[in-house]
Amino acid sequence: MSLGTFVGRQVRKPLELVEANFRKPTGWFGQMLGHIMTMQHKTLTVWVIDLMNVQPSDRVLDVGCGGGMAVKLLSDRATAGFVAGVDYSAEMVRQATRRNDAAVRQGRVEVKPGDVSALPYGEGSFDKVCGIETFYFWPDPMAGLREVHRVLKPGGQITIAMEMSKESAAQKSRLQKYLSQRYANRSAALGMSILSGVELVTMLTQAGFRQARYHSEPNRALGWLCALGSK
Repeated sequence: MSLGTFVGRQVRKPLELVEANFRKPTGWFGQMLGHIMTMQHKTLTVWVIDLMNVQPSDRVLDVGCGGGMAVKLLSDRATAGFVAGVDYSAEMVRQATRRNDAAVRQGRVEVKPGDVSALPYGEGSFDKVCGIETFYFWPDPMAGLREVHRVLKPGGQITIAMEMSKESAAQKSRLQKYLSQRYANRSAALGMSILSGVELVTMLTQAGFRQARYHSEPNRALGWLCALGSK
């Protein structure tokens, strides 16, 4: 498949191919981009998992697990628990399964196709659910938050993290300003705006979560943001 063809249609610019694959990695290009995003987001992922305070016996779900790096890091902490990943990209399900092959064979990890609109798990299945660098792409964010609420156990914790937010430091380089604008434009086209910590906490509260709060690292990337709440 050439750079000019993607999912059965013509793509005029390589950048459009990249942006389409950020949302749902597909084919050889999606496979390559999945590996790149996995490594690019590793530092953010480690920061988020530290904030999650995962316990050895926890059952954890990663929504939009991508290439499976977060699943792997979570399973390293939930050594006597269970970690699941869901993604609506078939390529990412395959990649995450391969990355976690040993833990999958041991039954400690499971990766399934699915999306946040209808998670393939029953009510009260998990102690913790996270969405790392995927919330921008949820088709209906409030409905997705309520679906996460459904699969959490009473007292369970949600964690939503983004590497770009309104918490970004005021002083940005020219490149950061350009990337900020590109990402903001794409998010707006998808129906999701770049959020502040207060806005994300408000959404968690409206979805039924208690003790909602957020952490931010304004100088990291384009404003790291991580919000948590309890069922």
